[in-house]
Amino acid sequence: MAYNPMNPIGSGVELDLVPVACAMCGNSDTKPRPVFEGYDYEYRTCDNRFRFVACADCGHVYLSPRVRMEDIDRIYPRSYTVRVMETAYPAFAPFRWLKLNVLDRGWNRKVIANLQAGSRVLDIGAGFGGNLTYLAELAPFPLQLFANDLKFEPEARSYLTDRGVTLIEGPIEDVQCGEQFDAIICQHAIEHVTDPERLVRWIADHLAPGGIVYLETPDLNALSRYVFRNQWQALSTPRHFHVFSRKAFAACVRRCDLEISFHGAIVEASHWPGSLRIKLGMEPHAPRSTGFMYRVISYDNFVIKSVCCMIDLLAIVLGQSTVTQALIARKPAAGA
Repeated sequence: MAYNPMNPIGSGVELDLVPVACAMCGNSDTKPRPVFEGYDYEYRTCDNRFRFVACADCGHVYLSPRVRMEDIDRIYPRSYTVRVMETAYPAFAPFRWLKLNVLDRGWNRKVIANLQAGSRVLDIGAGFGGNLTYLAELAPFPLQLFANDLKFEPEARSYLTDRGVTLIEGPIEDVQCGEQFDAIICQHAIEHVTDPERLVRWIADHLAPGGIVYLETPDLNALSRYVFRNQWQALSTPRHFHVFSRKAFAACVRRCDLEISFHGAIVEASHWPGSLRIKLGMEPHAPRSTGFMYRVISYDNFVIKSVCCMIDLLAIVLGQSTVTQALIARKPAAGA
């Protein structure tokens, strides 16, 4: 599809949108300040121009107006990355090794250190469950695995059930579940829900005493946000309903009586070429075979990926934000 700056989407679909109040403080009386504006640059599901605003009272950044919940399937097409059967890691061997053995192994080890044989682990927004099954592979003992998503595609359902994973389908905050989990993983899911604090409260209620939660979400103050602005891929407009500052994210977790043990930036290099593609009017998820520029600005181009990793690592060393913030929190032990 050719890029036209006057009509960059061209889907032919215009969705009805609804204004919403700030989910963090409930404010709907004062006029929020616009922060980002843009289209569905990634999947081009609709022609609407969307706006992220900052709450006039608490400063939280959220999407308003946004799609109606009855139209939610429209903005999550079958090609949405977590719905398709593809590896979560780049094909190029050195990056696969770096991702698995350095970047991911660290947080996985922190989670595993709090577990024992038979511990119950839930992955919220699991998709094909790559993060969950990788954690199980690293653990030196067997775990009981549970995966949640709004709905599991047939391929994902088969992949996970074949590996003994128990599936929990539907919005997790609406799930009536008597289970108590020793660890819960929630990576890039909280920004998709209408009420983030309700999600974190569900997590707190379903953690066993002493249980641990690992959370990831985009960081509002990432360097790349200022470089790409409205074309910043981390916005994932209109699928992301919230963009958290570290302060807002930590406050949300603490209000749910969880104790934060780690909160910082992690390397997430793939967003740099994705955002650059959007900025240049290219398809962000198109394969390298699409053309010369797609081969250059690619997720697995060795030079590009190396430079992006170095930028993120330098930002972390300097105490700055990258595109993704990670948080580990614990539910106080009984009697503590």
